[in-house]
Amino acid sequence: TNGAGKSTILKVICGLGTPSRGVVRLNGRTITYVAPEQRGKYGVHLLPGGKGVFPDMTIRENLEMAAFRIRRDRADRDRRFAYVLGLFPDLAGRQSQLAGSLSGGQQQMLALAMVLLHDPEVLLIDELSLGLAPAVVQDLLVILERLKADGLTIVVVEQSLNIALAVADRAVFLEKGQVRFTGPARELAERDDLARAVFLGREGG
Repeated sequence: TNGAGKSTILKVICGLGTPSRGVVRLNGRTITYVAPEQRGKYGVHLLPGGKGVFPDMTIRENLEMAAFRIRRDRADRDRRFAYVLGLFPDLAGRQSQLAGSLSGGQQQMLALAMVLLHDPEVLLIDELSLGLAPAVVQDLLVILERLKADGLTIVVVEQSLNIALAVADRAVFLEKGQVRFTGPARELAERDDLARAVFLGREGG
């Protein structure tokens, strides 16, 4: 629910916030105080909630901006472009269209494509379904399943239990900054008391 601390945790993981206690580790290495740009080089990348594209630029220009760091290696950049456009064929056919004229779902796909250009090792997604139609969310879930099958580690922050459980193997349930549950996602689905806290805005009896 709102105010649980979900987005704050993602910011701490990618280096945009510093925890008052605890540590952040990646592959056994403590990175709690490592700069965000260095974490990006380690493969930690965030897809923020809300607007993640440059609306006054075309789809192609958005991708070129996202690939700025690898602009000198044209062969590598072209390979990555081909990969993300293959994931999102709807974007591939309209690369000259302004990003601001795309639907909300298409903008979210473009924002995800911009992050995937960096070949992340850990992909952080803040509010995957926020403001999107169910059919669009379903398309995004198909993409996430494909990425997961390819071995990518994905951390998804999501208010909708149904959407979270559709893609997650492991679940962490947060309420007002406290971890109320951690374990297999299928076990969370069976916890009616926690589901009630989400859907009714209060704890179940």
